[in-house]
Amino acid sequence: MKGINKVKSSFIIIALLMFISMPVSARENPETKSDPGAPQVFDAIMRPYRNLSDYTVKIQVKVMIPGFRIPDFEAFLYFKKPDKLHIETKSFAPIPRNSGFFDPFQFDPEKNRITFKQTVNLDNVQADLYKVEPGESETRIRYYNVWVGGNPGRILQVENHSFKGTKALVKLTYKNIEQSPENWLMPEKAHIHLTFPEGMQGNDNSSFLIKDNPVSAGRIKPDEMQGEGDIYISYSNWQINTGLDDSLFQIK
Repeated sequence: MKGINKVKSSFIIIALLMFISMPVSARENPETKSDPGAPQVFDAIMRPYRNLSDYTVKIQVKVMIPGFRIPDFEAFLYFKKPDKLHIETKSFAPIPRNSGFFDPFQFDPEKNRITFKQTVNLDNVQADLYKVEPGESETRIRYYNVWVGGNPGRILQVENHSFKGTKALVKLTYKNIEQSPENWLMPEKAHIHLTFPEGMQGNDNSSFLIKDNPVSAGRIKPDEMQGEGDIYISYSNWQINTGLDDSLFQIK
């Protein structure tokens, strides 16, 4: 019996030492922890798009930002792997660079630090919330909150936090695109809620605007995009793997 009691006492002491050596943040916030399974989750999300090399899609956009009047407009978005983006439109196109474009490789676990936070109910769907911190090459975004759920697992919602204080909350819905011999799960609609900090300087807009976007070229004043606003995007006419030329993505 004495031997058994000694073993139990040793186990308790070891457990207490492990708890004491645990970082305070991990003890105080058990819902936020490093999850070794997070890379596998995001690898599974990317896996169906491994053979996607490029796409073209038509978008219809409604912009509702106080103090910034712009009629509804259409545009064509172009994407080429790994991260080339281009937009063509006859109108102003305030499309957030990290939100309006669908980039299936944006949260590659080899290029981002991904941490599981908690499981939540998102619009009556169970979703896992992750914090994604971009690699050193990304200088605009401090971190993302990413909600993953559904069957098959997909990104349902993303919240961008820029170093300048701008935020964009993106809610996505998807549809199946059949292009023989493959099927692709691509966005159907996106609702982007933007929050701009007061006193935002002109270059702060670059956190969310595409480089070849007329807005980012200085055609509107920064104070016209302060406060909060919404952008609604509908996607249609997907064309996938058509062999887009690199010259399309050169800034003119």
